[in-house]
Amino acid sequence: MTRHPGMVAVRRAPGSTREIEADLCVVGSGAAGLSAALEARALGLDVVIADASPQLGGQAVESAIGTICGLYANGLSPHRVTYGAMDEMLAALTANGDATARRARNTLILDYSINAWMRWAEDAVADRGVTPLTGAILREVTLEDGRVAALDLATRWGDVRIRANAFVDASGDAALTWLTGQEMYQADAPVHGTVMAVFEDVDTDLCGSWPRERFHDAMKRRGAEFGLVRHDGFIFPVARGGRVLLNMTHIETPQDAAGLALAGIAGRRQVDGLLALFRDEFPDAFGKARVALYGQPGIRQTRTIRGRSRITVEDVRTGHRPDDVIARCSWPIELHTEMADTHWEVFDEDHMHHIPFGAMVPEGLDNVVVAGRCIDAEPAALASVRVMGPCFAMGRAAASAAARLGSGSFHQIDIAGLQADVADNLDRTDHDPWTKSFMAESGREADGA
Repeated sequence: MTRHPGMVAVRRAPGSTREIEADLCVVGSGAAGLSAALEARALGLDVVIADASPQLGGQAVESAIGTICGLYANGLSPHRVTYGAMDEMLAALTANGDATARRARNTLILDYSINAWMRWAEDAVADRGVTPLTGAILREVTLEDGRVAALDLATRWGDVRIRANAFVDASGDAALTWLTGQEMYQADAPVHGTVMAVFEDVDTDLCGSWPRERFHDAMKRRGAEFGLVRHDGFIFPVARGGRVLLNMTHIETPQDAAGLALAGIAGRRQVDGLLALFRDEFPDAFGKARVALYGQPGIRQTRTIRGRSRITVEDVRTGHRPDDVIARCSWPIELHTEMADTHWEVFDEDHMHHIPFGAMVPEGLDNVVVAGRCIDAEPAALASVRVMGPCFAMGRAAASAAARLGSGSFHQIDIAGLQADVADNLDRTDHDPWTKSFMAESGREADGA
């Protein structure tokens, strides 16, 4: 006979906190944080990665971004510019047909399956022995003589304290650095976010070749009828099942929980408006369409650190290569400061701009390095380096720096040694197997992101 469970009385022990110790703690599991954690583990560090969301993957998963930008140089035959953990991801996604390429913005953009990205990230973390801590909200930082000694996080199971020798702030909002009381920066004008969406039951054979201007024209003419605020963006078929991915909304990105929740609701209402508009304007392709997935609010820029150096717009436009360069990128300046439209500044075939390590190191902190969209950069400059390719590269540089840190300071890292660690991400220009495959598949210049 099956034994039915009984009951015992339990009570939370006052002041109980779980303690975790590691060589490196990474806050945030998006492109930059995931890369930092996997690269550091490969270098032999004991790593814990913490994220406020209940799953790993950051905006790459929860915001349904669906595209990897900034991974290639410009031109008709671009080479890849970011290597490391990205190699394994590309191998896994391409093996199952979960990543495809298209030409846009004078480069290659990779479209990926969101579920495939999530499963690869989870397996990579678990199989390599990185300790994941999800649903963990950072609430306090212990600072001792310019070094972060511990982080306190709240979870549904109780408080957790993480002690580590080094910390990577890949939170996107520089949440760790913010809680240390350091001076921060933010744009003096709003930089809008997006709620992405996937429509299904779409006739992709019919609409797949339409120029994006056809959709933009309908949005300009009739958007107000359907509650739309944006008149540009992209829509394109994804790998399987009559589905299209849309990046055609704009939302505010307030830095408080209630405000962001309301912004997400507003963005999803815009998605509903897009569906209604497209059904009405393009019934042959969208007459039976419905929303398969609403993304969470996707945030492009909020706070940035005050670093040892800053990336300026002039640096980006001129391709200035600083002495402490650790990553490169040729992605356009993609600035979302207007609700209706997006500002694009696309660069030519020979262009490359660079990320200095100094932009990743917060002033006043010795054992914290930042990776991702909260490095020190002017807002328009950040708009060219906050995409996934350079975020993976920043994660790799952060991991290599952490492996070199010891009891020293990130402000005094051996830059020549660090650059040797990430040399592929600085100077490699060959066409690897994935590049050749993508080039063969990408075909003609298509509608852009």
